[in-house]
Amino acid sequence: MQAFTAVKRGVDKVIEWLCIIILAVMTVLVTYQVVTRYFFSKPSAISETLAQYLFVWMIMYGSAYVFGLREHLDITTIKDKLHGVPLLVVELLINVVLILFAAVVLMYGGQAVTAQQMGTMDAALQIPMGVIYSAIPISGVFILFYAIYNIFLAFHNYKSGVTSVDKDAGSTM
Repeated sequence: MQAFTAVKRGVDKVIEWLCIIILAVMTVLVTYQVVTRYFFSKPSAISETLAQYLFVWMIMYGSAYVFGLREHLDITTIKDKLHGVPLLVVELLINVVLILFAAVVLMYGGQAVTAQQMGTMDAALQIPMGVIYSAIPISGVFILFYAIYNIFLAFHNYKSGVTSVDKDAGSTM
């Protein structure tokens, strides 16, 4: 489990830096857009479009990252009252559903949309729209990884006698 946790930390760092870089680039692009629009009265369609696409990418990757930290929206009213096998079963059920969602909707569906849109060019950036849609299957891979990690963590917690779901339980292993 320690090796799996180390890999998870590495994935966390990759997504963290990816989101930091995207946010920094977006900040520069939006600042440039404001300067060109208000001081020179000549807005840049390229910087505006690229900032919009980067914002979508940041949302997709940031959502996967937050899911991996177990900071996502999670209604735990019933789960907090469970212990032992019932808690393990609920954790497994939740993560199996998430694996199905990530694999079918995000990865398979996202890849299909990405492939379909490779022939369509964005008017402002002159890049295939499939490149823009690629954030969907990539975030699906991250979510799939985190859901699998959460299953292993649930089994580890059950075997270790941990009686509640702790979002940071994996960090002490």
